[in-house]
Amino acid sequence: MVTSQVTAVVSCACRADEPRSAAVSRLDGARTLDVVAECLALLRQEAGNPSYTTIARRVSAARAARGVPAEERTPGRVTVYDCFRAGRRRMDVELLSDIVRALGADPTPWRRAHSVASGSARPLPAVARRR
Repeated sequence: MVTSQVTAVVSCACRADEPRSAAVSRLDGARTLDVVAECLALLRQEAGNPSYTTIARRVSAARAARGVPAEERTPGRVTVYDCFRAGRRRMDVELLSDIVRALGADPTPWRRAHSVASGSARPLPAVARRR
C-alpha cells in the first residue's frame, strides 16, 4: 500500500503543458498566510477534496521515500488541517511543500509565496512606468 501512495505522490509533478491551476494563479498576489491558506484550500478542491487523513498519509509516504526517520515523517491530521486554516501567524514551509506535492502541484511558487507572506522575503517592487 505504501508503494502505491509513494508512486502517486512522486508522479504528481506539474508539467509545463498543463494549464495553470486557479490556486497557483491566485497565489501570485499572496501577501499574507491567510491568502496562502485560502489558495491551499482551492488547490485541495482542485485535487478532488482528499481528506486531511489522506493528505497526511501521502505526506508520510513521500517523506518515507526521502528517508525521513519514522518518528518524524507523519504529520498529525490536525497539523495538516491547520495549514488550510485562516488566522495563522506561522506555517511550516516544509510541511506546506509536502502538502502541495501530495495534492499534485509544484511547491516552488508556494515556497515563494510563503516567504513573502511570512515576512522572510520582500515582494518585488512594482516597476514605475515612465511617461
